[in-house]
Amino acid sequence: MLTRDRILQAATEVIKQEGVSSLTLDKVAARAGVSKGGFLYHFGSKDALIIGLLNQVMGVLDTELNVLADGIDARQGAFALAYLEYVQEPTKAATDTAVSILAAAAVDDDLLDSTRATFQRWQDRLRHDDGLDETEALLARVVGDGLWLIDLFGLAPPTADERRKVLDLVSNLITDHGAARDLIDPAE
Repeated sequence: MLTRDRILQAATEVIKQEGVSSLTLDKVAARAGVSKGGFLYHFGSKDALIIGLLNQVMGVLDTELNVLADGIDARQGAFALAYLEYVQEPTKAATDTAVSILAAAAVDDDLLDSTRATFQRWQDRLRHDDGLDETEALLARVVGDGLWLIDLFGLAPPTADERRKVLDLVSNLITDHGAARDLIDPAE
């Protein structure tokens, strides 16, 4: 594993095990098995480390969503359906993504700028490139993000059956509405 990746993994472990307040350069460097100078070579500051965490996990999440979308056989709404599929299982929410986003928000809200840009890009893709009505696109995102936050904070999580029913309802709305539009105007 590359040194940079070891440092990012160590930072994630510190946050998960000890909390964001315990995230120090010394603690991360020690856990990664690098000197403080080695740490600073890869990440010049704690803020740079958190931005590195965010960029890494958002890149992984973006790739996972694209792979899911590519595997969905739908003319319209593939990205929205992938977004919903991603939160099908509650364990998906308990990822390093959540840890990184929370760490950034706790340290300095401005560190979330690149994450905000990623979410905006996903929203734009849902609204403009996925062939969906803007309201359907927003509904898919709100349901997906809502379930993720419910899981993350344990906010009265739905049962597996309730979760499946909600996701099926929104997925069916997306696929049925798209099919209905195709019947009205097949040239679209």
